[in-house]
Amino acid sequence: MEADAVCRSVLNEIEECLSQIKRMPLPPFPVYENTNKAAAYISYRLKEFDSVAYYLSEAHGGGIRSKLSLIMNPDTASKKELNDCLSLNSEYVTKGYHGLIERLKEMPSEWTLIQITKNYNPKDIVTPRPTDNPTEVGELFISRYQCGQKYKNIKPLTIKVDKAKTSLGQKTIFEVLKKSLEDTNDRQNKDPVAIRNLRDSASQSIKSISQEIHTSWIKHWICMLLGNYVDEKLSAEVYSIIDNVIEEENMTISDRGRMILYQITNAVVQLTDVEINSILKEVDCSIEEMSKLESAINKYKLNGSHLMLKKRHSVLLILDEHLECLPWETIPCLKRHPISRVSSVHIVHRLYNKHKDSIQNGLMKIKNQGYYILNPDKTLSNAEKRMSSFLKERNVNWPGIQSQEPTSEQFSSILKKNNIILYCGHGNGTQYLHSLDLDKLDLQCIPMLFGCSSVKHTDKGGRPNFVGASYGYLKAGCPCVIGMLWNVTSLDADNLARAMLNVWLPGNPINLQEKWPKEFLDQQDYHMERELLRTLAIARKTTKSFFNYAALVARGIPVIMTD
Repeated sequence: MEADAVCRSVLNEIEECLSQIKRMPLPPFPVYENTNKAAAYISYRLKEFDSVAYYLSEAHGGGIRSKLSLIMNPDTASKKELNDCLSLNSEYVTKGYHGLIERLKEMPSEWTLIQITKNYNPKDIVTPRPTDNPTEVGELFISRYQCGQKYKNIKPLTIKVDKAKTSLGQKTIFEVLKKSLEDTNDRQNKDPVAIRNLRDSASQSIKSISQEIHTSWIKHWICMLLGNYVDEKLSAEVYSIIDNVIEEENMTISDRGRMILYQITNAVVQLTDVEINSILKEVDCSIEEMSKLESAINKYKLNGSHLMLKKRHSVLLILDEHLECLPWETIPCLKRHPISRVSSVHIVHRLYNKHKDSIQNGLMKIKNQGYYILNPDKTLSNAEKRMSSFLKERNVNWPGIQSQEPTSEQFSSILKKNNIILYCGHGNGTQYLHSLDLDKLDLQCIPMLFGCSSVKHTDKGGRPNFVGASYGYLKAGCPCVIGMLWNVTSLDADNLARAMLNVWLPGNPINLQEKWPKEFLDQQDYHMERELLRTLAIARKTTKSFFNYAALVARGIPVIMTD
């Protein structure tokens, strides 16, 4: 048999397996996700790129979708609509690629979903994982899903990234990260100087990792990760530069080739000439046509130095569970822009449907109705003083509690009655509310969890999906959750919280450096910024350590504060 015929036969068998999984009362989501990865891998070999985009979209989100399987009979039409966003048996799934396109068209044009998926590995289906075992740096699929109906000719684009090369004996970025986290979490070490040195070393390691993700792994395909320009004229130029050359030269370029070319112009000021040339080689065109395209792109780049500082719309980053630990937001080309993490296309779609009446121009509007919980277990007295002083100086007139643990009923009530929950304590707050009780709530609030590892997704080993408190908050309806990927120092956590709230909340920002000069080493930005995701980049500048800088992330959809 020819290779394509063998691939087609294998793909048919895989599709039959997927059909059987969907019919199960309690589907094994890790198996379902890996089987979709296998289907995507075969489809990529067959160059059936629409199918690749669909299968990869189904290879994410099991952590939350598995919770849905416990809700067999939703009691209202609205709940059924929300559950259909996640269900394996909804029309969106049964329609395959066309169902995926329907999802994307329903959501705001301002959103771009970027999904990064580990390539299929047969061992992942049958071999239990050791707990927190470092991930291998293998091949990746990067998929770009444009939402909305504004960009009518834009299709999902998936490319494959080669395995990163490492020298014999050299540690991978995952091994370096694991070592850094273990060193900084070593509670046996009581020597202040040694602890400081370990943190400094870890900080440098994290900074190196954020550089290496670009230079040694993603390389020229970094162009896939940028959002669209906010300025509509600039956004239109990204497409017209390419379209004009193709039309004037009467070129025949495939849809996929055109989508790849658009990524070059969208990211042109972030790319070197060598990187641009590497991407052009992926386009199906003649040498003469490539030369003309390259000439137009280089001319655009030469006149585009002003593009570096232009605002971009939000990117919603969908990461493979095994890639969640990396500091993607700190990659040099992304660190200035609004980035949020989401578990899958389905989760974004569900959050959109739940909050669509409050979403305008891709931003969910919320009002300044908040509640604070400071130092609930009474072990962070300095943090309590810093935060309570800030809230007073900034005229944040929220109710709240200090040095007091909320009861389960009280914490549940706080979540239900407020738009913003400021939590400055250990962990993520769910120690005060059982996860099963959290699942039952219908929430609108944004938990801002400035505790160690508050939004970390943890690998418990075996074959289950990773687990994390943010799953529960998002499933309960929270549009966005702010928190930390790993353990951070108390002062930097407080600096991050103060810097974010200072520019985000209504009223005039105060000069934090003037009021607490020893805590804020450099002059910071104190201009109003109503878009929550944009405040993360501002807040990160206040940290003393890159290790803490990289820990702050958002999960969910873009939010804007209304006065």
